[in-house]
Amino acid sequence: MSERLFYGAMRGKNTTTVTIRGKDIMTVPPIIQNLIYLKHLDLMSNQISKLCPEFSYLTKLTKLNLANNKLEEVPEELMYLKNLEVLYLFKNMIKSFSPRSLDNLQNLNTLNLNKNMLKTIPPEIKSLQNLKTLYLNNNELIDIPKEICSLAYLSDLQLNYNQLVCLPEEFKSMQSLRKLSLARNFFEVFPTVLFSLKSLETLDVAGNFIQIFPREVQQMKLKEFFCEENPFLKKVPIYVRQKEEIFPLQEIAGRYIMNQLYKEAPMILQTIIYYPEILEILANYRECMLCGKHILNSGIECVIFIPPKKNWKTSCEIEKVPHETVMCSKTCFELREPNVFRLQKR
Repeated sequence: MSERLFYGAMRGKNTTTVTIRGKDIMTVPPIIQNLIYLKHLDLMSNQISKLCPEFSYLTKLTKLNLANNKLEEVPEELMYLKNLEVLYLFKNMIKSFSPRSLDNLQNLNTLNLNKNMLKTIPPEIKSLQNLKTLYLNNNELIDIPKEICSLAYLSDLQLNYNQLVCLPEEFKSMQSLRKLSLARNFFEVFPTVLFSLKSLETLDVAGNFIQIFPREVQQMKLKEFFCEENPFLKKVPIYVRQKEEIFPLQEIAGRYIMNQLYKEAPMILQTIIYYPEILEILANYRECMLCGKHILNSGIECVIFIPPKKNWKTSCEIEKVPHETVMCSKTCFELREPNVFRLQKR
């Protein structure tokens, strides 16, 4: 049956496009080796569980659609498709990658693996150096390999509906990333590594377990920000008796030195970054949100409720988002704005 369907779809050996959808094909027949000029092959919605060795003849193929089939792994035969640019493998039963399946796909720019059963992505993903779009929604991923972060041209990464709890530190190298979707994962803490992504325009963290955002989120140059369906802290003031602070000597000395340097010798502060020992001491450096003075370790942890930036496209449900902030002393805390509350950490 499959041979007859292929003969019907072919228009001689010079055929460049073949489309056979929803015909319950279980195997790709060997006659495919005759289609040496084929550029587009669409076999979506069939019953294909593996590819035939004759796939190696399709060296001019630029677009391959094997979505909604019965594949259980990314086929090894793909390694011969050196001119492939677009690959659709969504809605299969893929659990793994064949060892050499990605070896020669240097021209691949779009890879769609949505709705499969992947738990991990192999390090070999780094060989896809021209990849621009990667869709991994609706899988079972528990982490992202650092090798994905080496894809210098990746601009659209979708990881919705997985089991992610964090992102690798190497994520900060993804300076071409413009769109990132992390919706419906298991993030409890906003991944601060995203602050390094200067090209990021769209960020979706909806449906996670984030209660509060770092205030630096407001400085991100986003155009779209989706954060609905997170268990945000509610804007309920809790009045507690504030005792006078007794700061340790190290904190008092550290604050004095930092504030004096900031006013009198800002160049020294810029030089500090070249001395790892000092950086370790200053790892907890922050600024009071009210007076702007420097804080090292001690301080009053607060939450401020801020509306999303006006130029951000976001869910109409979100009126205000809780952000972490800190105040240096009881004096500043008593002068706080009415939308600032003390954060009672567990």
